[in-house]
Amino acid sequence: MNKRSAAFVNNLKFVLISLVVAVNAIEPLIGRSAGLRTLYQTIYTFHIPMFVFAMGLLAKNFRFEHQGQRAMAFIAWQYVLFQTVYSLADAGLYHAPGIVYSFFVPYSLLWFLCSHFCWRAMLPLFLRLKHPLLTAVLFGLAAGYWPGSGALLSISRTFVFFPFFVAGYYFRMDQTMQERLRRWRLPATALAAIWCTALALYGDRLPAAWLYGNTTYAQMGIADSYAGLTRLALYAVQTVLSVAFLSWIPWTAKSWTGLGGRTLYVFLLHGLLLKAVIASGVYAILTVPQATVFAFGLAAALVILLSQRGVERLMHPVMEPSPRQLSGFHWRHKRIYK
Repeated sequence: MNKRSAAFVNNLKFVLISLVVAVNAIEPLIGRSAGLRTLYQTIYTFHIPMFVFAMGLLAKNFRFEHQGQRAMAFIAWQYVLFQTVYSLADAGLYHAPGIVYSFFVPYSLLWFLCSHFCWRAMLPLFLRLKHPLLTAVLFGLAAGYWPGSGALLSISRTFVFFPFFVAGYYFRMDQTMQERLRRWRLPATALAAIWCTALALYGDRLPAAWLYGNTTYAQMGIADSYAGLTRLALYAVQTVLSVAFLSWIPWTAKSWTGLGGRTLYVFLLHGLLLKAVIASGVYAILTVPQATVFAFGLAAALVILLSQRGVERLMHPVMEPSPRQLSGFHWRHKRIYK
């Protein structure tokens, strides 16, 4: 990966993690403000697909060899560790409604770790296919017809968002792609503005589960056999908004580019702090304007604080321990895919 590509990836990751923290910070307010609900839905339309896309970018050199096995072991360890930490914190402090304390049902944002493990495991198999992206889309549509719970091991989100992982893998970070994104910027942004306007007018009619991708069609109360067409249409919308978003990401290093290399710590740690603030009841005692300013200020503070090198130095041994420390997850070198 050359310097321009590395800068693009880190810029993309930093902007995305900022959006993740921001939407989580304003989520308690979307029932009190139509404007915040529209902003929340607009960001949710593309920010999960784009985060998955970024993971696909980083999987370009992934192989089931020593380094690949080590990366998988880290993901598995982080899931077990934070599933335990978040569950204990919820039982003792957060008391979020509808939470199931089980390693088979990822807690809140930890679904991403579970699905990321699966995406990497699935990638070598799909790359053998003649049309891997098309096949991934078909699996994403079919996931809605799964007869069980879509939350079990995050199976629904794993397949629903897998096409964006494959797209990230195939995305070429070169001058030609940069020029194409520049040409697509205005039309894609215009279409994104139309979607935002539609959400402002009719967003209250859009079930959040369509954007979350975490439930089956039956769980959403949709019995129609053609429900998959709705998801296909949503894929099209998500693609347009994603292109618009990508077209604005700079390809050169900025003052904040380096922070994009430490988004893992922001992602896994911000929820613990943010949920504690929400559980304190501070949102309830503030007016909507006050709470809005507070939420965005809190999000910015969390992103900047948790992106610091000091946090990395402190948490790296815990979140990415040495192979010997991961003896329980140590995998011997095997050629799983010959």
